[in-house]
Amino acid sequence: MLTFSAKWTDPILEGRKDVTFRKWPTARVTVGGTYDAATVGYPPKRFARVEVTGLRRIRLGEIDEPLARRDGATAEEVQAYWKKQGFGPDNELWLVEFRLKPD
Repeated sequence: MLTFSAKWTDPILEGRKDVTFRKWPTARVTVGGTYDAATVGYPPKRFARVEVTGLRRIRLGEIDEPLARRDGATAEEVQAYWKKQGFGPDNELWLVEFRLKPD
């Protein structure tokens, strides 16, 4: 399962968000795997199925404007969010690329 804040439900369903960044210590998804996309909460509320199309480590400082737009933000917003989490430009995140799967 991949969880998202509720504000990302529509952008994902409309195809405007097709990447996410995660601070996992190890990968929790695999390329080609299909996962429920759900909103954060208890219990999580499933809103879609997604297939992971790409997975790699990326440094925070490597997140550029085109990639940030795929995440539904600007590069400045992505950088600011992760800096608040204690990340610097050389810290690595998981870049998860995905696409919607029909139910």
